Order: sequence, then structure tokens, then C-alpha cells
Amino acid sequence: MPLYVKQSNTVEVPNVVGMNFRDAKTLIEEAGLEVKQGENRYDESKPIGMILDQNPPSGQMVKAGRRIYLYPCGGEQLIEVPKLTGRTLRDARFTLEQRGLEIGDVVRKFSNEYQDEVIISQIIQPGSKVKRNSKIAMIVSNGPEIGSLRVPDLIGKTLDEARKLIIDSKLKVGKITYQASSDVTPGKVLDQYPKKDKSANETTVVDLFISKKRVVELDEEIPEIDVEDGNTDQENIKPTPQNPGNDNDQQQDQNDTKEKKDTKKDTKKDSKKDKKKVVPKPIEGNNDTKNGN
Repeated sequence: MPLYVKQSNTVEVPNVVGMNFRDAKTLIEEAGLEVKQGENRYDESKPIGMILDQNPPSGQMVKAGRRIYLYPCGGEQLIEVPKLTGRTLRDARFTLEQRGLEIGDVVRKFSNEYQDEVIISQIIQPGSKVKRNSKIAMIVSNGPEIGSLRVPDLIGKTLDEARKLIIDSKLKVGKITYQASSDVTPGKVLDQYPKKDKSANETTVVDLFISKKRVVELDEEIPEIDVEDGNTDQENIKPTPQNPGNDNDQQQDQNDTKEKKDTKKDTKKDSKKDKKKVVPKPIEGNNDTKNGN
């Protein structure tokens, strides 16, 4: 059984605060104790390697072989630089201030990939260690340059595919119109405005024309034709609600009807005249006979 586990073997922890790590380690080991280095403590006013703290503290009675933790000075505290690319400038400022860092020089440039006020890149890479109050320089987007965007080719795409391409191209989806087509599959883009590869910006609206099935509708019925006695003249075709005929035909029909009515009236008049009683003239032979009698 090791010596440090014996109840009778206890030692007093020596004071090593203010010593350099090497001397403190030697003194503790001579007392029959074990040394373990803890995390650095930061104090820019103290030399690097000086012991700023220990645990257990000095003067405490411990078993021989007890482990003593020493906390040396790491000098000025270094801070890990966070990833800022893709964040807005406002968000980056808040993140840096929480870590004791600051925004440095800001260079602005146009970008089709990053929106306005979004960080394109940072000069000091993420994960680097820097001193407190260090300034982090970065490149920030001004958004796309006017006219620097291009309208994508949407012909033959489905409506959902076209919408996604428009949005991914930083443009806006405009009016959607459905047109009958026998050449393009229904539901796909048959035309667009503006056309592909045209210069655009973030305010550009792209209108889509989507194919739909062509429907053949029969709005009129074929009128019946009187073919009795081989008569197929157009004048025998009677207008119907489905085939009203033109204005001239209707006027001619009205005139013909009127003439027929007038003809019937004249015929009736003549018939009445014919029906009047005719008084027969006296027969001379008969009168003479009567006189003879």
C-alpha cells in the first residue's frame, strides 16, 4: 500500500503562489505531494508562468501523495475569433462586443451571392487567437450591382421549378398566365418575360406563361335542312335560337311573311266575291207559256 494512503502520513501544503511553475513544482514534490497543472489564469500585469493560484491552498494538512493543482499566469488573455461570414454587419458587431473584440476596417463591394449588409469574408480567420479589444477587418456586401443579374432560362420548366429558379436568381415572380397549347406539355413554361440572359436586378419581375390543354368547344348546332322534293335552297333553312341567321335574312323573312299575309287577304276577298248569289235572268220562253195559259 502506498505511503500517502496511510492515516499517519500527512503533510502541510506549501505556499507556491507567486513562484514560477518550475520552482513551485519542485517544492511541492519535495513535500511528498503530486503536482497537476490547471488552466491558465490571465493577468496581463503578471509574468507568464507565475503561479496565480493553487488548490488545496497553502497551510492545509493533506495526506502524503495528495495531488495539488497549480494555476499559472497565461499573460494577456487571448480570444478566439468567431466565424462572421454570412452574418449581417449588425449581428457581427454584437457577437464581437460580447467577446471583447471590435469591428475593424470595413471594405464594401457588390455581390450577387450576398445580400446588402452581409459579411462576405473576414481578414482574421475563425478560430484564431487574438488579444482582447482586437479589431477584426472584413468585407461587406453592397448587394448586387444594378443590372448585374441575369434572367434564367425558364422555358420547359414546371411552374414550381421556374419559381425556384427565379427566387434563386434574386429576382421576383411576376404574373402567371395560362395559355392553350398543343405543342408544350400542360403545366410547363411556354414563354417568359423578360427573356433569358436579359440584364436584371433584385427588383426585376419575371412573368410566366404556362401551357394548358387546348379545348375544342362546339358553340353552334348545325341547323336542320328541309330536303323534301330535293329542295335544299338556303331560303328553306329556318332560323333557330342556335342559328339566328344574319340581319338581312331576318328582314327578308319578315318581308316574305308580310307578302304571304297580304296574298291570303286578297284571296279571301276574291273568294267572298265569288260566293255572292247570282240572280238568274228570266227565260222568255217560260213567260210566253204562262201568258198563253
